[in-house]
Amino acid sequence: MKSSKVLGALVTLGLAAAVATPAMALENQFSGSFTSYYDLSNYSASYTMAQPLKDASTENYFVQRVRLGYTAKASDDVKLVTKFEFDYGWYGNSSYGAGGRNQGGALGADSVQMETKNLYLDLNVVKGLNAKIGMQGNSDAFKGVIFDADMAGVLLSHEYDKASVSAGFFRFGDNTDSRTWSNINTIGKHTQDMFSLDGKYSISKELKLGAAYYYLTDDRIPALEAKVHTLGLNAEATVGPVALTGFALGQFGDYNKNDDAEGYAFNLGAKMPLGGGTGRAEFLYASGGDKAGKALYIPQSAIGSEGGGFYDNEMIMLSRDKNAFTIDNAIVYDANNNNQGVIFASAGYDYPFTPKLSGSANLGLGWVAKDVANHDSKYLGTEVNCEVNYKLMPSVTLGARAGYMVLGDYFKNTDLTNPLNPQTPDDIYDVKLIAKFSF
Repeated sequence: MKSSKVLGALVTLGLAAAVATPAMALENQFSGSFTSYYDLSNYSASYTMAQPLKDASTENYFVQRVRLGYTAKASDDVKLVTKFEFDYGWYGNSSYGAGGRNQGGALGADSVQMETKNLYLDLNVVKGLNAKIGMQGNSDAFKGVIFDADMAGVLLSHEYDKASVSAGFFRFGDNTDSRTWSNINTIGKHTQDMFSLDGKYSISKELKLGAAYYYLTDDRIPALEAKVHTLGLNAEATVGPVALTGFALGQFGDYNKNDDAEGYAFNLGAKMPLGGGTGRAEFLYASGGDKAGKALYIPQSAIGSEGGGFYDNEMIMLSRDKNAFTIDNAIVYDANNNNQGVIFASAGYDYPFTPKLSGSANLGLGWVAKDVANHDSKYLGTEVNCEVNYKLMPSVTLGARAGYMVLGDYFKNTDLTNPLNPQTPDDIYDVKLIAKFSF
């Protein structure tokens, strides 16, 4: 009896050691951020995405976002990467509810609203070859104008001395509605997919060239099937004190069964030291047209466009604000811009007043590339904004960001709240007081 107990204890200890050994070998890495801000605006969550209003009320509210990241690092070659997000759309929005994203900000809280952003395995398969398998963040090689989102798939990349190349497959959507003559729901039959190929080559320290190809397919709704090829070049160059970036891309294929894909875009950006700070400038042209295919084809998710907001121009309302979070509105939400395309010019200046205090000022002007609804003008308007940040501690930053946009004649008589008496909207503004913590 005693020997059996001893044997049982030894077996238990052996199993415990076997389970504990790999866990003890893991390196647990945690990261995250907290951001909360107070917003005062007449252009925010209560207004449609691209339509300011006449006599719009000034709203005030608090927004909050927390992101938590955990990486289980088994070795330098094997990592499990996870990222989660928790948002309050605004303080006071709900409590004790069944749950939902961006909810739970009212008295008592207790809403279930965790969002899963990333869950993927990061593997160095052999020297120089990396594989990312699972739900991961991914952006195109054209400053995100086609896609900049979380997506599930496999991405393989290889690094060389002067070059890098990547290839991937991602599944954006899957529709199991009955769409075959046999009336059978088939997973993987009617899908939205992307195949990607991206490469870069360093010609010298001053010049890097790249090329990318994306094949986007969507046959979830047979009458609207799309097979769109996106092909483009990008470059980074240093000319004296000026750092230049830019791209040019074109699309071809089938936008849908009745329309050819003919969208195109090009961009040029510049940065240079100036007066103790940094000067910046960006220009973007994205095509538009009477037919949908003449504008850029951008993947759509369940809530709309997954094209990037072109954050390099540092706008607040004219294009998407880097701090918008759950109230992500903009006059130009993406480069497709409701099939109108966009012409965008911006300039900015960043200045470090002290090691802890910094500021920036920005100017942006926007037009639609193609007016598809006969407005008075293609001119969307001009935005000016500024930002000041104070680093209270190495990981804590307090800031203020304010902008004002003078609307162009594109918006003349576009407020149709009363269709019998169209009104010209008021100019729009936004002010934020921001607190950030990162680790």
